[in-house]
Amino acid sequence: MKITVFYDYICPFSYIGSKRIQKIANEYGFEIDWKGYEIHPEYPKEGKKRKRTLKTIRVLESLNSVLDEGDVDIKLPGFITNSRLALLTAEFAKSKDKFIEFHNLCYDSYFLEGKNIGDINVILEIAEKVDLDKSELDVALENKKTFENLKNYRTEAKEFDVLGVPSIVFNSFRVHGVQTIETYRQIIAKFLN
Repeated sequence: MKITVFYDYICPFSYIGSKRIQKIANEYGFEIDWKGYEIHPEYPKEGKKRKRTLKTIRVLESLNSVLDEGDVDIKLPGFITNSRLALLTAEFAKSKDKFIEFHNLCYDSYFLEGKNIGDINVILEIAEKVDLDKSELDVALENKKTFENLKNYRTEAKEFDVLGVPSIVFNSFRVHGVQTIETYRQIIAKFLN
């Protein structure tokens, strides 16, 4: 079975979905094709304070209902930031077989430690922890091919009618938003029978 996950590092639902889908993929021995999808390119890399609006209140309510399974810890940072640098670094990490280590640490840095993943120094700190070479990373971040990957993922997302993240594609069956682990198991069971 082919599993494709469209994700973004600033989306709490992507964070939860990422943890759950990794667990399911490990259970069944499936590989995941991760595709970064920048949901808010307009956010500044230095971050901006998260405002308490009706929309954020609804997001928090929705988030709390998704967390009812108790399988993921999360602490929303008091700011929102741009994720492009993190997504580009994730692409470089793929080329070095360090993707999942970078991916998980990047999410944890933002959603558990409240670090600004839009800041190059934070990204370099995460990269160093997973043994990514800084000089090679610098070159990759300037490489147009790395940017092209993200652009291509956006095009693929349109083909799959991805409206947001996380969006998970099981073969050609799309699931939008984070689901319970049991729901993921049920979807996979349908394909395996």
